[in-house]
Amino acid sequence: MCISKLNRSKTWGSLLVLILFIVLAFSLGISYKDLLESRISISLLIEDLVISFLRVTIIAIIAWLAGILGGYLLHYSASLNDLFLPIINFIRHISPFAWLPFAIIWFGLGEGPVTFIMFITLFFPTLIAASGHFSSLPHEYLDEGHVLGASPLQMFLHIELPLTLPSLLNLFRIIWGLGWTVIIAAEMLGVSSGMGFRLLDFRYLLKYPEMLIYFIIMGFTGILIDLVLKLLINSYNRKFS
Repeated sequence: MCISKLNRSKTWGSLLVLILFIVLAFSLGISYKDLLESRISISLLIEDLVISFLRVTIIAIIAWLAGILGGYLLHYSASLNDLFLPIINFIRHISPFAWLPFAIIWFGLGEGPVTFIMFITLFFPTLIAASGHFSSLPHEYLDEGHVLGASPLQMFLHIELPLTLPSLLNLFRIIWGLGWTVIIAAEMLGVSSGMGFRLLDFRYLLKYPEMLIYFIIMGFTGILIDLVLKLLINSYNRKFS
């Protein structure tokens, strides 16, 4: 019964996605024939997809690790938390796209501003969430570690990090998805490859069927990567629970 309901839900979800694409194509005046006749290089599409994927993944990993470390420091030191939390909250409530002109001035065009925009987009949410995860740990585990004479490093490596790791892995899944949505705008900052650059090129050339195909590829790629991350996280949780 539950499996039947799940299959029906997936069917309705797929149908809604199809309706969304039809409405989008209709609003742009794109017909089925236009999509079939669109001239997209498969090799170029794969290259753009791989480059965007690598940009998002590498920066997400760096921002995730840095956010975990920063979040732990905020949790561990009340003075650091009191000093830096107002600044952190100020910066994280500014849209990352508001930093675009400053990023270009500071780093020029190319990979520099893309990396900067992506990093500040992913780092600050990770920082705040990681600090909250460390602060919500059960006190009995921490008290036992202190009684046994564990050093701060031992507490972090053997108690606090293992207990928060399932939540932190889910956090990585979230920020990767966030990065995948932001990469399009970031790649319009002077790079010559990637999904965002190609969409900007299509927009200037008024190639709307090609843009729609790239939208479809990006959406399904995001779904696929999210599913893979979810399966990996669930596998880890079952293995080490």
